[in-house]
Amino acid sequence: MAIIIEKGRISKDIEIAKNVFAGFDRTDRLIEIQLLNVSDHDAPWFTLEAAAKYLDVSKRTLLRWIKVRKLKPSKVGREYRIKPEELQKVNV
Repeated sequence: MAIIIEKGRISKDIEIAKNVFAGFDRTDRLIEIQLLNVSDHDAPWFTLEAAAKYLDVSKRTLLRWIKVRKLKPSKVGREYRIKPEELQKVNV
């Protein structure tokens, strides 16, 4: 699975965790995050910040959607975590 943050050409990949790679362009801007062997593990959870970037909306918009139940996250401590399936259900 790949999360494309910005269009561009990846010139360097760095492993930031087991089976998780960050792709950078020539100017060291983060372009893409790759999750390898996702089917072998539970689905990754998105933070509010990552979900906002993925959907290209603000955190405030996500919080509003949570309040009106358009988006159904889980809460881990004080923070929200959102499954990828939930993000795919949202019509932006």
